[in-house]
Amino acid sequence: MEDNSLLIAIGVLAGVLTALVLLLASNLWVHTVVPLFRRWRYQGVRISGEWKGLGCGHTPASGEWSEIALTLKQDTVDLHGLMTMRYQSAAQSFELNLQLAGRIVDGYATLSVAPVGKTITSTATALLKIDGGAALNGQLLYRHPFADGVDVINMSVHRAESTVAPRLRAVSSPAPAIRVLQTGTPLAAAALSE
Repeated sequence: MEDNSLLIAIGVLAGVLTALVLLLASNLWVHTVVPLFRRWRYQGVRISGEWKGLGCGHTPASGEWSEIALTLKQDTVDLHGLMTMRYQSAAQSFELNLQLAGRIVDGYATLSVAPVGKTITSTATALLKIDGGAALNGQLLYRHPFADGVDVINMSVHRAESTVAPRLRAVSSPAPAIRVLQTGTPLAAAALSE
């Protein structure tokens, strides 16, 4: 009987160890090997890094502007990161820090935007066309945090290393007239000035 008990204990221990080895091997396969293979095989555009640019609403008032900075991290088509938006107008100015999560689909970056912390409850969605990996142009649709409604910001961001000024500033004198930009026109090119 003692021999059978010893054999049963060895069998149970071997089964537990085998299950543990298989669990560790599957975890290593799913969380390390497969993602490394996906990254190695990925042939699409890479937009990881720092991006800076300007954004504005459909009819911005004189002296109203938004500076946008994105920090994106990419795992094949999956995106996550942070967005910082500095808003300036005659009536108010503020800075928002927002979390990003999204995907690259057919040459567009789709991003879900949520505030960091609970200070502002507004959420947003951005659809940005990837222009050759050097520019992201599109719109940010969001629930306005102060008014009860949905608003939009046209935005254009470029790789941070290609931006001339490290921090963008608004024009010191009011603009003579507001121009309506054509779709696809980079906002940063039209609105940047010292």
